[in-house]
Amino acid sequence: MESYKCVVYNEKNKRKVINLNLDSESEVLKYAKENNLKISSIKKRKTLFNFGKKLNDKDLKVLCKEMGILLESGSEIVGLLEMLGEQSSKKLKPIIKHILNSIQEGNSITEAFRSTNAFSNFFINMIHTGELSSNLDQVMYTLSDYYDKEYKLKGKIKSTSIYPIILFIATVFSVLAMLLIVIPKYEEIYAQSNATMPLITQIMISTSSFIRNNFILIFLVGFVFTISSIYLIKNNDELKHDVYKLTFKLPQIGDYMLMNITNRFSKSLYILMRSGVEIVSAIDISAKVIDKEYIYNRISIANNSIKEGNKIGESLDDIKLFSPFFIRMISVGESSGRLEETLATINKFYEGEMEQKIEITMKYFETGIILVMGIIVGAIVIAMVIPMFNMVSAF
Repeated sequence: MESYKCVVYNEKNKRKVINLNLDSESEVLKYAKENNLKISSIKKRKTLFNFGKKLNDKDLKVLCKEMGILLESGSEIVGLLEMLGEQSSKKLKPIIKHILNSIQEGNSITEAFRSTNAFSNFFINMIHTGELSSNLDQVMYTLSDYYDKEYKLKGKIKSTSIYPIILFIATVFSVLAMLLIVIPKYEEIYAQSNATMPLITQIMISTSSFIRNNFILIFLVGFVFTISSIYLIKNNDELKHDVYKLTFKLPQIGDYMLMNITNRFSKSLYILMRSGVEIVSAIDISAKVIDKEYIYNRISIANNSIKEGNKIGESLDDIKLFSPFFIRMISVGESSGRLEETLATINKFYEGEMEQKIEITMKYFETGIILVMGIIVGAIVIAMVIPMFNMVSAF
């Protein structure tokens, strides 16, 4: 995303300077057309927040809650931001100051928030909806609740993944210790005794010897391969999409990813529709919340179908992305004219399902790591002990 400084004229031919954070100049021209603005000049610029780093869920939860309370109590936006700027953290202070300065220059609240490049498209569109409907305080409360749930969900993922990560690291170090320390000791003993070693023992000793003699080379090759793979995936859109699609086929992980996508899409869609955003725009914004181009392109196909007059449930079903349960619920809500209530029900269902899925997925990881560790360590122990038994039985 790039930052553009634009000189524009509105319908009353009044000159304004606005800052936009969009992907390209064509997006700037599209924005100007949608807002009935005539562009005098477009200049790409670097700003303090032009690194694409968004605020985290915790910061957003607190900011939205505070703004909601102050707006509801009757505070006007400039005084509100001045108060928050004085009391906020070092991370938020320059962002709030930037927003305040932008508003004082005559820009709208939406434009001021967008110009920081610290907020997602979903957040900006919610602010825009609240500003147009004069319902910004309630929008802020809704956003605070949304980011609170996102923060708790991510915290749940982190807390449940700590043990599997520690277990995985312990497994790697245990195997390396056996290959680099334990096996060489047995190798010396067997070399001195001239004992006949079975194939599995020879393989283990050869593997240990190869790793010890080429440890630095193996590490460098592995490091270069990892960095190169990450670079290629990040900079090759086709490869990135292929890898992303492949993860959907992984056991448990694929199910969790699909559930997470559905959960975020459903929550965003519900919030936007409840705030008065029409369905096509709400679906487009909700697809962007997931922040994956592959998913956005798939949902855009469904959205184009909806624009042509097709039903929402059928259009979403055609892209073969969401679960049959989600499609069925959307179709029921659409047919009954109670899509918002149906989305609220879906959200409650997926919030509970997500927590269970996280725990189940992590349990599978734990079991898988323990199983792999047991097999590797067991194989090493058996390979090293068999010659010992052969030596004892020979006497």
